[in-house]
Amino acid sequence: MSNQQNAWIKVIGRTGYAAKAVVYFVLGILIIYAALSLGSTENITKKSVFQEVLNSPFGYASLFTLTGGLGCYVVWRLVQGTLNPSGLDMSKTTDVVHRGFYFVSAIAYSFVTYVALETLLNLKSEEGSGQSFNIDEILQETWITVGMCLVSTLIILYATIQFKHAFKRDFTDKFVDSMPHSRVKIVKLMGSMGFSARGVVYTLIGVLSINASIYAGADKPSGLSEALSTLMQQPYGKWLVAVVGVGMLGFSIFCGLEGRYRKTY
Repeated sequence: MSNQQNAWIKVIGRTGYAAKAVVYFVLGILIIYAALSLGSTENITKKSVFQEVLNSPFGYASLFTLTGGLGCYVVWRLVQGTLNPSGLDMSKTTDVVHRGFYFVSAIAYSFVTYVALETLLNLKSEEGSGQSFNIDEILQETWITVGMCLVSTLIILYATIQFKHAFKRDFTDKFVDSMPHSRVKIVKLMGSMGFSARGVVYTLIGVLSINASIYAGADKPSGLSEALSTLMQQPYGKWLVAVVGVGMLGFSIFCGLEGRYRKTY
C-alpha cells in the first residue's frame, strides 16, 4: 500500500472515530439529563441523538458532517477487515474472530449511518403499506425463538468482552508508545468507564431480549431505551442511569483519543 493510500486511510479512520466520539458524547448527555431530571428514558435512542444534533445551532451542517463521519467509520471497519492493517495472525482463532468482528461492526454502523441519514433527510417510513406483522406471533415460532436466544446470548458475550476490556485495560495496546503519559492516564480512566458502561447496557439488552424471545411479552425488540428504563426501576435507579451516562461520556473521550493516538491505520 502506498504512502498516499495510507494517508487517506488515516484521514478516514480519524474522521470516523471523531464522529463516533460525538455520538457517544450526545448520548451521554441525554442519558444524564434523563436521569437527573427524572425524565423518561423511553425515547433515548440513536435517532434521538441525531435529532438533538439536528436541533442544535448549525444543525443541518452538523448532522451532515456527522453522517459523513459515521460513513467514514464504516469504511475504516471494512479496511480493518479486508486489509488487516493491525497485522492480526490468521493462524490464531482469537485473531480470526477479531477480524470477523470488524465486518460485523461495519454492518452495525451502516445501520447507525442510515438512521443519521434518515434524520438528516427527514425520511419517514410509510405506514399501512404492505403486509403488517405481529411480533408476538413471530416469536411463537420455535426456530425464531431459538435464533433470538442465540443472538441475545452473543450480545451478552459481547458485554462480557466489554467488561474484560474495562478491567484488564488491554485497549491500551492499540495506542502509540509515544503518547504523553498524561494522555495514557486519561485513556485508561475513560476507557475503563466507557467499556464498563457499555458492558452494563449490552448485558441488559441481552437479558431483556432473551426474556422477550421466550415469553413474547414485548411488542418490539429490546434496545437501549428498554435497558435504561429497566435500570431506572432499580433501587437508586436514577443514579445508576446517570453513572451509565457518565460512562458514555468517558467512552466519547476515549474514542477521540483513539482516533488521535491509534498505533495502526
